[in-house]
Amino acid sequence: MAALASTTYRELLRGNLNFRRLWLGQVISELGSWFSFIAELGLVRVLSGSALATTALLVSRLLPFLLVAPLAGVAADRGSRRRIMIAADLLRALTALGYLAAGARGPVWAVFVCSALMSSFGTFFEAAKNAAMPNLVRPRELLTANVMMFSTRFLQLTLGAALGGLTAARFGYEAAFVVNSISFLASAWFIARIPASAMRRRGGRAEEVAAAADPLSVEGPEGLPLAGSEQPAAPSVGGFWADVRGGLVYVWATPFVRAVILVNVGWAMGGGMNNLLFDQLGGHVFARGGGDRGDWGVAALYTAAGAGLSLGMLLARRAGAWVSDERRAGHYIGWSLVVHGLLFAAAGFMPSLGLMALWVAASRLIIGAEFGVQETFMMRVLPDEYRGRVFTTDRALELTMMTLSMVVGGWLLNWASPRTMMVVSGLLSASPGAVWLLAMWRARVSVPAGAVRESYSQ
Repeated sequence: MAALASTTYRELLRGNLNFRRLWLGQVISELGSWFSFIAELGLVRVLSGSALATTALLVSRLLPFLLVAPLAGVAADRGSRRRIMIAADLLRALTALGYLAAGARGPVWAVFVCSALMSSFGTFFEAAKNAAMPNLVRPRELLTANVMMFSTRFLQLTLGAALGGLTAARFGYEAAFVVNSISFLASAWFIARIPASAMRRRGGRAEEVAAAADPLSVEGPEGLPLAGSEQPAAPSVGGFWADVRGGLVYVWATPFVRAVILVNVGWAMGGGMNNLLFDQLGGHVFARGGGDRGDWGVAALYTAAGAGLSLGMLLARRAGAWVSDERRAGHYIGWSLVVHGLLFAAAGFMPSLGLMALWVAASRLIIGAEFGVQETFMMRVLPDEYRGRVFTTDRALELTMMTLSMVVGGWLLNWASPRTMMVVSGLLSASPGAVWLLAMWRARVSVPAGAVRESYSQ
């Protein structure tokens, strides 16, 4: 039984035209998104000058996701994933130009509205893309495809944050918003060239994949069926809420999927503060005064985070080869979460922006590699008909906790320094890793064979 083996990047790009089109579109649109994000933070800082307004901006990006995620998940499982992605890109291109009006007229709430719309449309795009990914690639290509998609995203964070900071300082925020709009049009053009049929599974192996998803509830430790076990039901045709409920039932009935989602939610207790902390540390603590608005300091921390995540994602293929059995894979998830959180906490003690950025990069390298492997585990075991709802449920719950973390973190900044809150953030982010390891020790959670070994997967 092969471990999490994978093809090479060159083989994937040369041999899979549909994935190449999706990837190229993301290369362009992700760069524009990070251009825009740095400009959004700066625009709010200029218009309001308060940490509360920055918190409100970040919440305006997260809260809409929570509201539309159930609809996006059902749409990705029932509708045309290609049409959803194209429509989302076109609507985001239009919304990106709305920031120009917000910047020209001055009301800070207009920036919040544009951010909320951008997040809402992006939710539909991500739901459809994540659901379609395992169908666009072969089993041995899946880890490499995930690594390429996410490492590109994080590399674009690095380049986009750095270039966005420089662009904001030299040309103003408007240029970043125009670049972002154009990038979404380019993404829509690439996706329009992918056949809609390529984004859905044609075979009838959903039950086989579902059985591989959880050997504890569907199979015994040796692959034998457990007495009285049942697989989750197929999606209902009875309506929207029936489908939403069906997705939640599947998550709760599948211990591995449930455990991964709970770990991600636990991580968000500390991780939700990151954007707020980067803005406060780069935009205020390390700002040099005078005409320095802090744009470069904020961009430097995002650049470091993106560089670490991108390099970590590139290492995910090696990590996937190392996690050759279920127990080793479980330990890898737990210890990665613990180590990355401790490194992020240590960054709070660094005396200079450069050293802080270095520790942030190291932390993100660890979590980037873990995320690439974890995401591939999930994609390998999830049935096609549940994939959109499970991923949006995961993201919605995670972002709910991130929003609460951000609000509480913004409130605590009235009494605690950003450095202190960075230490708190790191320790909270490490805690779910410790809980995961404890659960493994007590045999409460395990990684299923279908996630690690190719002969069990799709």
